[in-house]
Amino acid sequence: MKYLPFLNGTYSTTPGLSPMAKVGQGEPSRVFTIDDYYDHALANKQVCRDEDIHKYYREANPGPGTMQRVNRFIAETLVNDHPECFSFREENGFGRFLNRKTGKAIVWDDSGALIEGDYVSVFDALCSQLQEDVAVFQLEGDQDWLAAIHLCAPNHWDPAEKIGNPFSHIHAPVPGMERTLKHYPVMLATLVSRGPFTRFAWGVATDTRLNHHPIAPERVDHDFWYGRKTDTQSPKFYIRTERQNLVGFPEANAFLFTIHTYFYDVDALTGEEKLALLAAIGTMSEDTLRYKGLVESRAVLEKKLKE
Repeated sequence: MKYLPFLNGTYSTTPGLSPMAKVGQGEPSRVFTIDDYYDHALANKQVCRDEDIHKYYREANPGPGTMQRVNRFIAETLVNDHPECFSFREENGFGRFLNRKTGKAIVWDDSGALIEGDYVSVFDALCSQLQEDVAVFQLEGDQDWLAAIHLCAPNHWDPAEKIGNPFSHIHAPVPGMERTLKHYPVMLATLVSRGPFTRFAWGVATDTRLNHHPIAPERVDHDFWYGRKTDTQSPKFYIRTERQNLVGFPEANAFLFTIHTYFYDVDALTGEEKLALLAAIGTMSEDTLRYKGLVESRAVLEKKLKE
């Protein structure tokens, strides 16, 4: 299964929301997916934990009961969709979750406090069992804010700069978002009350490293860590696609946002797919090319796509 959102030959920042059930390409459409890269994703999350989990996981004033509702949804959905991999039961006032693939056990009490597991919180513990990154948006009256985020595969942005801020602030740096931002409160209300939905985002990378946090770990060269460097003699490019699922919780006035990252080697694309990618890059504005890190590599990439 390949997710190539550029096949229509255009680049767009419109929400592009589709009912999740219709985006399965013949397979069951699930919020959380387990594929051949599951172990790799969890290993990346462990590296983030070893570095500093607070660099990748933040919370900011979620509503009363929101995180407990989200945690229950994650645990129950994992068991329902992947019973061979996970188990979850509630007894005597405790929730007990087991990752059969890794042997990790998580226990919490009926107040939502973590009892067993080497994690910061229940949300941190459950997100650490997922291949996806996860965020939670909270709404209250005419206000909205990013209430929680667990992002171990950041694509050149820092969770610390986004947490606690409204959707408009978070997406203001993205070129072409002006139209969406004019009407975004209605969209967020729809995400809470309807769905679930799926959307896709994509860009072109020069490596397949999941973690591109803008701040390099200690003792790691910044230029190496940043990436987006093109070897003109033997250039390599990859489509970095994010499959994003959005699940609303009307009772909590919040919604869950998941990010599953996929990489596709540009060299392995078909001729038709390469032409579509070439056309889509041609529709990007200069600001978008700069934001996507393609200004310096565009000429080399376009030459490769025309070969």
